[in-house]
Amino acid sequence: MILGIDFGATTTDAVLFEEKKILRRASSGRTLGSARELEYFLKQKGFASAEIKCVAVTGGKSSFFKGRVLGLKAVHVGEIDAIGFGGSFLAGLKRCLVVSMGTGTCIVSFEKGKARHAAGTALGGGTILGLSKRLFGEGSPEKLGMMASKGSLKGIDLSVEEIVGGNIGLIPGKASASSFAKAGRASKADLALAVQNTVAEPNAVIAALAARSSKQKKIVFVGKTTTFPAVKASIKRVLGYYGFTPTFPKAGTLATAAGAAYFVTGKKR
Repeated sequence: MILGIDFGATTTDAVLFEEKKILRRASSGRTLGSARELEYFLKQKGFASAEIKCVAVTGGKSSFFKGRVLGLKAVHVGEIDAIGFGGSFLAGLKRCLVVSMGTGTCIVSFEKGKARHAAGTALGGGTILGLSKRLFGEGSPEKLGMMASKGSLKGIDLSVEEIVGGNIGLIPGKASASSFAKAGRASKADLALAVQNTVAEPNAVIAALAARSSKQKKIVFVGKTTTFPAVKASIKRVLGYYGFTPTFPKAGTLATAAGAAYFVTGKKR
């Protein structure tokens, strides 16, 4: 068995991997920096009792982790490789563009067993939580997801048809032409939706352009930010303008951790 661990900017994810299957999974509520708190977390989640032969670590914070894990020396896997291998594995695709939406967003082109960094943005879950907290005092992902489902963009975003009178190029008139351009009154639900849409739409556009540039026909979205229903809906809508249908694989929130383990599995053959 291989233990894959993703040290993200805000959470730490772990998966137990064997024979191309995820046997166990867990996610902490914050980044675990020390070997002691990591091992405590793993033991609490039942990982310590498994027959682990290798530990693969990845993620932005993994470079700061130097200790051993459950008595084993950690193998460091580059985050680009982990995202590419994890997204393609979970989606069951040998060739695709993987968009990992975590605290920020990283876009990776994967084909022929190789991952290449294609693009990225500073817009992600960190943006949603930070802006929402600043704008209307709410920082719970669960509550923000529910709030956005009751919101409307009509009083906040300026639409394409309000500017040009109808569609323009690939973009329908109802699409947002300028986020937060209207200065009118808005409910907290409207603001929650607008923030999530502001993060989702640019990432969807950049993903479409990156897919065209990389000659990829399939776009896979992973990461915790994709669990916001409004984010997922915006991504689907915007990619539709460009002729793409996104894939949101099951267990996509753990794609990077799974990718680290899968990458090591392939290298050990």
